[in-house]
Amino acid sequence: MNSSDYNKYLSAIKAANDSDDREALRQIQKQLIARYGLNDNDAEYLIHQFRHNV
Repeated sequence: MNSSDYNKYLSAIKAANDSDDREALRQIQKQLIARYGLNDNDAEYLIHQFRHNV
């Protein structure tokens, strides 16, 4: 994952966490898995940043 994508996802995750938007977190998770899979270390780290289980 390039740094630009990483920063965009991290920003979106922080915003969803701050607003307790579980649906947004679900969508982010789906995009990360579809685009990068679960074997990507960056994607895995980003998913662990979710405040809520989705």
